[in-house]
Amino acid sequence: MRILNASPYAIAADPELRDYVRETAQAAAAEHCAGCHGADLSGTLGVPDLTDYDWLWGVTGQETNDVSPVMAIQQTLLYGVRNRDCPEDQMSYGACADTRYSEMPGYGVLGFTEEQLSDLTEWVLDLAGGDADPAAVARAEPLAPLCAECHGDDSYGYVPYGGPNLRDDIWLYGSDRDIVYDVIANGRLGVCPPWADTLDAATIKSLAVYIWNTSLGL
Repeated sequence: MRILNASPYAIAADPELRDYVRETAQAAAAEHCAGCHGADLSGTLGVPDLTDYDWLWGVTGQETNDVSPVMAIQQTLLYGVRNRDCPEDQMSYGACADTRYSEMPGYGVLGFTEEQLSDLTEWVLDLAGGDADPAAVARAEPLAPLCAECHGDDSYGYVPYGGPNLRDDIWLYGSDRDIVYDVIANGRLGVCPPWADTLDAATIKSLAVYIWNTSLGL
């Protein structure tokens, strides 16, 4: 099928392919994606907005072409996020080898004190430009390196590990102080199922192109 061999640029230049991608992707999204991401794919509590330009996995925002981000989105669609449903010999670090995988640990479970958890909460709120206790923020600074592996040294996020940007105003679970505390104390391990065995290759490709174009406002 032509769609599998066509680049995003070839698809954009071909009205027939463009219509095929849009119609195929919209039908697949309505059946398989809307239940978690919402009917308009703009996200729900704990589930990313697929229509904005804030990426958790694969897309850095610094790409100079449309090919690499579409391929990154395809990987997520094919293999899912934090998928563990695979044979033992295909597991890597506790998850399927090709899935997107990282862990937001629960630091309360790991033995952090109430003060440390509260201080880290204030630190995160401060990063995002919210009201925070300066003394608590200062106390949390020595703990900041714990967050760097997934959120980056500058806390702007790290897409290889799906670590969100902590400095913007986009929140996956909400910006309320109690919610931020709960995320830090108890952790999060949101999942997205793999679609490789459910959707055919042309549909996966169409969804990837459609999601990328939608994020660009096209």
